[in-house]
Amino acid sequence: MSYLICQEKRRCIPGQLIKAMAFCAVGMCGVFNGTPAMAYPTFTCAYEKDHNPPLDAEADGWFQQARALEKVRGVKDWRTIVGLYEKAIAKDHWKAMHNLAGLYRTGWPGQPGVEQDTSKMLDLYERMVKLKVPLGYYNWAVTVESGRGVLKSDRMASSYMFQAAQLGSPLAQVQIGQYFAFALPRDKQDDDMAERYYRCAGAQDNPDAIEKTASFYNTARKNKPRALFYYQRAASLGSSSGLSSLSGAFSAQPEPIDNFGYQPDEKLHEFYSGLWKQLRANRNLRFPNLMKDHPLPAHPKQGYDAEHPDRRPEI
Repeated sequence: MSYLICQEKRRCIPGQLIKAMAFCAVGMCGVFNGTPAMAYPTFTCAYEKDHNPPLDAEADGWFQQARALEKVRGVKDWRTIVGLYEKAIAKDHWKAMHNLAGLYRTGWPGQPGVEQDTSKMLDLYERMVKLKVPLGYYNWAVTVESGRGVLKSDRMASSYMFQAAQLGSPLAQVQIGQYFAFALPRDKQDDDMAERYYRCAGAQDNPDAIEKTASFYNTARKNKPRALFYYQRAASLGSSSGLSSLSGAFSAQPEPIDNFGYQPDEKLHEFYSGLWKQLRANRNLRFPNLMKDHPLPAHPKQGYDAEHPDRRPEI
């Protein structure tokens, strides 16, 4: 494991990240602990799809078989699932690495099940980093921040997170956006810098990141129509939370969390409630034409976008 640099007697750290750590000497070292940064990094909007390594077709077939077996209700054939993931991993299938690492992170009951194994989880995360997979750097950031099996270090975790964002990880981008918008002391917060990261993340097809982008516009920018725009985008990708926000927004008596200031609309409320029920029954559903076929109405006070009331938001 020559590509690793070890810390004390605990887990080794991928060596190619050491260069990124130098960034913390003058940069954003408080992504996880909220301490003020001495200098801002250079913002780069990168997309994960442009940096992910290509997947071998045969390996992807094994991966898809494993995913299908995981979705079967009731007792799962974990021995076969793990075996399929391992076959795909032998051909550097990074998605299989991520999924199998997730199984080892928590363990899963069964006959037999999957034993929790932090060492195997870390081996897979290391391999993802070696392949320069954006999600691998993000996984390492979260792992180092928690100190699970490795030396706990907020400084090192921030370095991993920054590298993940530079490679286009939308989850890392919203984490850095959160740092600028909310984690810093109020007089140091920078919504403009945060918005750059959130918008970059919101342009990618990751529902979790898009939901966080929506939350930023709702909370920090107070831009209600743009927030709902991103919730609708998340909903189109299969987000139950996005559909719940849309349904609540047009309710006659919305909950405080869903009150975006829109006029009640029973038809829209029922429409989005219906999609939510469909998704609950089939988690694989997606609604690719939702935004095109059902454009959101103008907000009573902010129009289509608080910054440009007469113009609909764009990704």
